[in-house]
Amino acid sequence: MSFKKVSRFIVAFLFIYLVPSVLFSDDIKDADKLYKSLDYKYALEIYEKIMQSNPSMEVAERIANCYRFINNTEAAELWYKKTLTYPNASSENYRYLAEALKQNGKFEEAATNFLIWGEKNQGKIQEGEKLANMCKVAKVWAENPDVGALVENEIGLNSENSDFSPSYYGESILFISDRWQKNKKGEDVYGWTGNPYLKIYSASKSSRAISLLNSSINSGYHSGPAAVNATLDTMIFTRAVMSPNKKSHANEAGKQYLLLAIKKNGEWAVKDKLPFNTEGKFSVLHPALSPGGNILYFASDMPGGYGGMDLYYSEKLSNGSWSQPQNCGSQINTPQDEVFPSVRKDGKFYFASKGHIGMGGLDIFSATGEKGSFKDIENLRSPINSPKDDFGILFNADCKTGYLSSNRVGGVGLDDIYRFTIGIKAAPKERVYAVSGLVVEKGTNVPMSGIEVVLFNKDKGSETKAISDSEGKFAFNLEKETDYVVRGDAAQYFTSQSGQISTKGVNASTIYDIRFELERSKEAYTIRLNNIYYDFNKWNIRQDAVGDLNKVDQFMVSMPNVKLELVAHTDSRGTAAYNMELSNKRANSAMQYLLDKGINADRLSAIGKGETALLNACADGVKCTEAQHQLNRRTEFKIVKVTPVLAAFTSQQIMVAAK
Repeated sequence: MSFKKVSRFIVAFLFIYLVPSVLFSDDIKDADKLYKSLDYKYALEIYEKIMQSNPSMEVAERIANCYRFINNTEAAELWYKKTLTYPNASSENYRYLAEALKQNGKFEEAATNFLIWGEKNQGKIQEGEKLANMCKVAKVWAENPDVGALVENEIGLNSENSDFSPSYYGESILFISDRWQKNKKGEDVYGWTGNPYLKIYSASKSSRAISLLNSSINSGYHSGPAAVNATLDTMIFTRAVMSPNKKSHANEAGKQYLLLAIKKNGEWAVKDKLPFNTEGKFSVLHPALSPGGNILYFASDMPGGYGGMDLYYSEKLSNGSWSQPQNCGSQINTPQDEVFPSVRKDGKFYFASKGHIGMGGLDIFSATGEKGSFKDIENLRSPINSPKDDFGILFNADCKTGYLSSNRVGGVGLDDIYRFTIGIKAAPKERVYAVSGLVVEKGTNVPMSGIEVVLFNKDKGSETKAISDSEGKFAFNLEKETDYVVRGDAAQYFTSQSGQISTKGVNASTIYDIRFELERSKEAYTIRLNNIYYDFNKWNIRQDAVGDLNKVDQFMVSMPNVKLELVAHTDSRGTAAYNMELSNKRANSAMQYLLDKGINADRLSAIGKGETALLNACADGVKCTEAQHQLNRRTEFKIVKVTPVLAAFTSQQIMVAAK
């Protein structure tokens, strides 16, 4: 399950009996009350009704935030895009949009929005660039999954709601779920999600028969995740406790604790609250025990950490109590969230993080070490990880198979439990070498289509050409042990710049990322022929325009690689539709003159703009002289020219085969 869904540092609750009085309201005060109480599911219902009748940036932003908090990234993407159509939208929405896009697998669009966010916030440019580069890494990982790993949905354990964070309990598996219980009426509902509170369930590994643990474990509000010791008589589990003041605001309500339960006569009985959060000023959650049971790892937002949720450890003392918690250190923890720790039988440490380089939401990482000393932090990559949230990993005794939790696309419910296998032997694949290129306009980063790029094979003396597509992309396949030059076509670009690529000595499959930034010429290469005039309601070329048209013809002959846009206009008299048709005829008339002079048709394009671009105030209803109207009846020739700037070459090695 998304960590945000379980705890946003402070777990908040609102009794269900407080909700119905406003569920059918369309009053923004009721929606704001629910929003501030973190009852996002119910707030959404009202905000969306308000947005239909009285749209505003503030309401659109609240809707986008609600979807972000309940982890509906597809809807969050849609609504953050809506917020950014308003001129007064917060620049933070670019970051939230980028995060949603990344989790939706739209890595390039996410990178663009991270860069925009960085540029719009003073001092955040480098962070924006870092986040954008992480999107590129995520794209590479997503497109090149580990062929030695397999992930499949464990359908028998999953419901239409959230099921996650499995742990072993003898021949059974404990897991957490907010599923609807059969034949139980009047279940309390968590206002954040609109689903029941989280409970701990047990499932037989052989029959998959599922049962709810007894009420002493699952009393109150959220319960779980849980960890059971090797002798199966002690359980440490998370419980969220409601504030004694039931009328308190939800965001002032209880925290999450770690509780100790002992099994007696076949039944679990809660004994003590672990002494890590006795005053309730922060949360402790997500317990995990080392194989010997003497080290307890957990997540907490207690003061003194690195930011967000950090991972901590405590050691079991000789008298059975637990030592004062210690932070697991800066190798594990970051300013973002580190949660859901797990220790494999051989001592390998696993956890979920948003702060290390990942594919989207929470990613699963491995590390070597213990307590506060860790190294070799490694992202498990695809298919163990996905652009969505991946967390709560559990290994079997063979250290090759197990279970993980994810809300990835294609699941049964909101969060599902998946079984996995790693270390599958696969036949080595031939190494791949390629160029992945992008052409954008300098300054705007808008992709440019129809741009020709040339790959020159220095060893063979041969050339290969590629044309950028509608997204500005182009690609080349490369041969091993070969030197290349990539350049913009000199005839097309007027100037020629080039970059070197070599696959010689490269022992792993490699994709070379190349970016062309083309500066589109503007006023310096725009000619406005103001003295090409047209009679009222006419489109034929008058004699007084011939001299200027001949100058354009001479320019086109001397510059054979230039293309022209012929843009014609009308005055405001007449209907807009008629004027648009008339301007098209005027543009085509000027183009035909140049065609008759011998200019190739593929170098010319005629555009009519009607009365949409007047040069003066002579709009509909404004009294003007004939000379003033005449000024608007014109044709402009815009000469398109690009000058390439080849960005520095970078390469990204992609391990898709054994070295």
